[in-house]
Amino acid sequence: MEINSYCYHLAGMERMAYEHELQLPFCPDRYSLILILSGKGQIEIGRDSSSFCPRKLYWCGPGEEIAIRPALRQSVCLYRILFDIIRLPIDKAGKAEKDEPPVLAWGNRELTISDPGKSIRVAHDMHKILCKEASEAERSFFKAQSLFYELLDMIAISCSDESISSTQMEDVVAYVRAHYADVLPRNRLASMAGVHPDHFSRLFRKTTGKGYVDFVTEIRISRAKERLLSTKEGLLEIARKVGYKDEFYFSRKFKQIVGTAPTVYLRKPKSIFSLACNYTAGLLVVGHVPPLGSVTPWIGQRYGNVLRSRPFKPIYWDTCDIRRLKEEARPDVIVCHDKQYDAEQLEMLREIAPTLSIPIKGMDWREQFMTVSELVCEAAKARHWLERYDAWIDATQQRLTRHIDPRATVLIVEVWADELMVFGDSYGRAGHIVYQSFGMSPPKSVKESVMAGAGYQYIGKEQLAEYDADYLFLIVHEDPASRRTADLLQKSEQWRTLKAVRDGRAYEFDGGMFYGYDPASTEAQLQQIENRLSDSSK
Repeated sequence: MEINSYCYHLAGMERMAYEHELQLPFCPDRYSLILILSGKGQIEIGRDSSSFCPRKLYWCGPGEEIAIRPALRQSVCLYRILFDIIRLPIDKAGKAEKDEPPVLAWGNRELTISDPGKSIRVAHDMHKILCKEASEAERSFFKAQSLFYELLDMIAISCSDESISSTQMEDVVAYVRAHYADVLPRNRLASMAGVHPDHFSRLFRKTTGKGYVDFVTEIRISRAKERLLSTKEGLLEIARKVGYKDEFYFSRKFKQIVGTAPTVYLRKPKSIFSLACNYTAGLLVVGHVPPLGSVTPWIGQRYGNVLRSRPFKPIYWDTCDIRRLKEEARPDVIVCHDKQYDAEQLEMLREIAPTLSIPIKGMDWREQFMTVSELVCEAAKARHWLERYDAWIDATQQRLTRHIDPRATVLIVEVWADELMVFGDSYGRAGHIVYQSFGMSPPKSVKESVMAGAGYQYIGKEQLAEYDADYLFLIVHEDPASRRTADLLQKSEQWRTLKAVRDGRAYEFDGGMFYGYDPASTEAQLQQIENRLSDSSK
């Protein structure tokens, strides 16, 4: 509500000086300003209490008690200014509206003024006029009222948007984002920001670029999109989880914001920012090129011609500056996996578009492939690819089981720069092929400490013996540091004593190709594994 929607009427003013505790006269129907001229002590207004000193200014509402308690050996001098507030304009019946207006959007009891000395000079001039100490030419109620408005203007400027720290409003916005499904009265949020509700609305719009109600609605609809795309929940369940009581009102709001009903939205292909290289490759396999996507150099090379022929912006190795994303055209949805970003970063992504954070261990690679394919309405192509893959696996198993003991164990070790990592079945490196599709077993230590844990584990070469297995897949990246580490490892005593090495069942694979668990990488990995195992069994 704008300040000029109200009339502020100066009703009186008095100067008070005390050395002992002072209970100011009770004023049941007027607002007050308390301007401290001299002295120190404690001031209590209603239930609020704070220390004061000269040039401090406070306000109180109608009916609130005010107590002044001077500090030891201190005398206190102050001005008390009484005023009324009348809301404008007048309604059709010719009467002023009676709801209680804000006091210049003042939130805190103590009011900050950038020039306290000027406020005291203005108060002195007001007091002279009201006490008839001014010259007859200056002794005008309108002059006193004008000075009162000058004082109010100083307060209004100090209580403007700049006087509220950006951190305060950012905290409130973060709270709204976290509690969007709750009932969030504007009064409660204004109290959190320390401002009046009407002033809060202006600050909120300045901070977010949107009105409070529109902001909450957009978050709710965005989260509803995420649930529609990532779960099998019905409309009623989704409606309640995002803050609506029934699916009918939810559907109306959804169509109002999105332009289509929720069920229609589900069937429409989406523009996607794919921030995980496995999901970008999955989209490429079903023939969809996202406008922006994370790719490995291997995927970039394999699909180079396709990517160069389309408007595509690559991000390499799942590294993404979220702030730079805001400079891009807004997508319909962002996809990433749940180990890439923390909660704060996810909220930053959600400011750009609805974001699906796909659980890398909660879903197997096939489910993740189907999820991203469904986003672009290419589920049929994804199912066809998986059917061909299953047939290939069956044929490969039949060929290899004549030479490989089904009880054999396989260890997967990756060399990247100067580090060694052991992998399970959830982060690519052919673990999903070996352990899930072929059904081969990991060493007991991998099953207990890696698969049951993070899905991968850093180790030193002296720990290799703890993970000894019948077969060993060594995945080496092409950079010089990785090559050097792999060469030193294969010359070490720890390497030579491994069972797989002694039996000639240790195989080296390309780290770029074996990094991912997307369909394209999986296909190439399966071909390599089949070739190496077939050759060794001859």
